[in-house]
Amino acid sequence: MSGRRFGFNCAYCSSRLEAVESQSGDQGQCPTCGNNIVIPILDRYGRLIDPLTGKIIKQDPHPVHAYAAAGERAPLISRETSGEQIIRCPRCDTRSPITSNNCRSCGIPFTMEGTTIDPAGDSNGMAVASLVMGIFGLPTACLMLPSFLAVMLGAFALVRAQKRASENSGRGLAIAGIILGGIGLLLGSARFF
Repeated sequence: MSGRRFGFNCAYCSSRLEAVESQSGDQGQCPTCGNNIVIPILDRYGRLIDPLTGKIIKQDPHPVHAYAAAGERAPLISRETSGEQIIRCPRCDTRSPITSNNCRSCGIPFTMEGTTIDPAGDSNGMAVASLVMGIFGLPTACLMLPSFLAVMLGAFALVRAQKRASENSGRGLAIAGIILGGIGLLLGSARFF
């Protein structure tokens, strides 16, 4: 094997792979996903050329799987008896779909995307709001509105947490908000009776 070393992405799983110029045009198998690939050609300008079409490969900025460089601590990709590929978590041994960014059980990231939190889909905000309203509702129990909001926001956050069991959903914060809100409601109603 001789020539310049270059990197390219697997066309199937976007894992970052490496080859040398003498391997250009050879067929191989991606070590991450197991699909058959053709190693691109590196031209004199450093561009990658698809040997089948002769066109320049424009690499999409897909996330590189974190397990590609994690060694023995890496999640394992395996094939079920049905032929479906899955990712086995190195921390809890849970099986997740091959397209997962995080472990569905413990939340360990499998991809670079898995290391970021999607604020629009995360229920932590509602759980935190529930806890804040619960805390605020205790000294202002006569108002009862903050305590009521704490219970409602906490209930919504718990429903979301059940739907998103694989994420850090703020379940504990929501429960604490509901408990504090309930105490605030009891104190507030005791003042009127």
